[in-house]
Amino acid sequence: MTRQRRGQKVRPERDQAADCERVRELLARLTELLYRIGHPRAEEVAGLIEAFDTNAPAAWRALDGNAWWAGAGSLAAESMVEPARLPSSERALAMQEFRALLIDLAELLRERGPTNPGLSSWLLAFRNWEASGV
Repeated sequence: MTRQRRGQKVRPERDQAADCERVRELLARLTELLYRIGHPRAEEVAGLIEAFDTNAPAAWRALDGNAWWAGAGSLAAESMVEPARLPSSERALAMQEFRALLIDLAELLRERGPTNPGLSSWLLAFRNWEASGV
């Protein structure tokens, strides 16, 4: 019997198949957006979708990694750079979509348990920007 520490929340069992299905769908939408805006990491994100089919635990670790959530050069940070490839009238909407997808991915990661330390800061920033229409 596993003992619970005081103040520690008991997490309900996750439906791993449903989580994998949801993350694949979000990553597919993100991949399509990244290709559309000409983002250099589109192939990397597309590859992560395949990783969920072959080694889901490693794929979850990659998704929660520094390359996604830790500072300058992370995919989260790159969501602040408007894509020059798009007409200026489409750039803001594309960036809002980019950040909305990252919010959904971050929330899914948080539901699954502890996350990358940088994730919570990005999630807060994205939510604030979304609320203010940025």
